[in-house]
Amino acid sequence: MNNFPEIFGLTIPEHPEQNTPDVSVFKTNLIKQIAYLLEKDHTTLWNTLYRIDVPEDKVKEIFNDVPDSSEVAEKLASLIIERYIQKLFFRRKYSQRSDESFERFSDGSNIPASE
Repeated sequence: MNNFPEIFGLTIPEHPEQNTPDVSVFKTNLIKQIAYLLEKDHTTLWNTLYRIDVPEDKVKEIFNDVPDSSEVAEKLASLIIERYIQKLFFRRKYSQRSDESFERFSDGSNIPASE
């Protein structure tokens, strides 16, 4: 059931008592991984943030405004999660729209309903 993306080798685990993702465990592990990369491998961190498409201006703002590296890691983790939530929202929104278009065509009409 877990079809969530992998970030830094981490995936979002299922909550043990519910059939939902356990984002709090994921965020804790993500913060640890980011803190490690802040100390040991800036290049991988920057490349991954770029690949995830986290807004560069927000990342730079965090680095400029937050002096504590543990707080930087926490804020970056929040940005990453926020970006993935946005991606999931838009994927669902547009996949539903394409599903609706398909249903419109499958009813025998040749012209999709205007939106």
